[in-house]
Amino acid sequence: MEIYAYWLDGEHLRLSEWVPQDQSLGVMLKIQALLGHTVVLSDIQLIDSPVVQSLFESDDFRSFARSCPTFLRCTTGAPPGSDPFTLVTTGLHRALEPGWLSSSFETAEPMIRLAEVILERGDANPGPLFARGTVLGTRYEEGSAVRQRLQAVAWTLHHFSREAGVPLGTSAVVRPSSYCDVLEEVAELPGLPGHDYEPVERTLAYLADHLGESDRHRRALLIAHLDATDPPHRTAIRNTATQAWNAAVQRTLGTDGASPRSLPEAADVGLYLGRPTDALFEPVRPASTSPAGHGLTPSDLAAVGTLSWQDIAKIYQDDAVTRRRDDFQNALRAADAAAADDDLSALLRTVRTKLPATGGAPRQFTWAAAEAGLGLAGAGLALGAGETLGLAAPALAFGLAAEKLLRGSRKRSHIVNTLMKAGRRGTWTQRGDV
Repeated sequence: MEIYAYWLDGEHLRLSEWVPQDQSLGVMLKIQALLGHTVVLSDIQLIDSPVVQSLFESDDFRSFARSCPTFLRCTTGAPPGSDPFTLVTTGLHRALEPGWLSSSFETAEPMIRLAEVILERGDANPGPLFARGTVLGTRYEEGSAVRQRLQAVAWTLHHFSREAGVPLGTSAVVRPSSYCDVLEEVAELPGLPGHDYEPVERTLAYLADHLGESDRHRRALLIAHLDATDPPHRTAIRNTATQAWNAAVQRTLGTDGASPRSLPEAADVGLYLGRPTDALFEPVRPASTSPAGHGLTPSDLAAVGTLSWQDIAKIYQDDAVTRRRDDFQNALRAADAAAADDDLSALLRTVRTKLPATGGAPRQFTWAAAEAGLGLAGAGLALGAGETLGLAAPALAFGLAAEKLLRGSRKRSHIVNTLMKAGRRGTWTQRGDV
């Protein structure tokens, strides 16, 4: 399955206050690789996602990406038939638009300088770009944080434009929807619960009052207006717009599913559109209890976290793991929920035999649930992964509860709340009756 991850978007990371010391997203990406999913990156994620940048800063990850090229896919809005360099540098052209804001740097200036040089040279190889005496080599001191991050962006673009076998694609959407289009569509949904309807309506009202129709497709212009006016409910408006922006990108990229993640005070727009088919985890807060029965055990997660990307590559390429992974992915593509659940159990039992033993007191993680359109193979997908890596029946019951709900109801708010009652945990917490 191809999945678009909301949580790799730079603005989403900024608003969720992600810091490089947080390794949970890296662990999640390793699990996605072991499950055989393809993570689809947009043109902006290629150049302005701190997580993607931190990955490509590492020789270890770059080696993994070369040896397992189907793990990451790049899809952009370049014209069909574009050469790889043109396809992967569409984000650089967007960075040169007036008013563009960077989520990775304090100002847009470093990305603008990098974009100008790469587009002029027609190549993103970091070595020549930052050689002594060049514009970038002179401007940014060797070893500085800004230079390292810019080099990571160049490595990312170089990988997708030059490495053989890397999946590339252009969006088949003729007229991509904007975040404003998404908000208007969600606002019209019958039965939209108040806790999501209110931030959607506030955001639309703010757009109508402050931005003309021609400007409402650009998130950067909304952010600039919010910074200038500092309105009530500013956090809810900005975060809701970001959720809607990512839902619009998901549609444009045409992925099989998505991995949404909530932002504070925002409407969970991604749950009402498309097909969220993933779950992810985050560190347990000090006041939280230990992970519920449907989650991975802390020792399992710690074991995955200790693996290098080259270790992940060895497991990924193991013959037994490959067979199990192919069975699982084939079942997902066939929408065979029962087979997907069985194949996932078999896959993760095989993967678990490859994990190192861990000692001490590992850092705890907890799963965050997402509703899905494939029943057990969707809503129970990552939840089932936790169960088969170390625990038993609760994950299966959780997945089955999702499947029954999805067969009998199209009201996603009910689905989400019932999932939370079944699982007792999750990012989408219960926020009143619906």
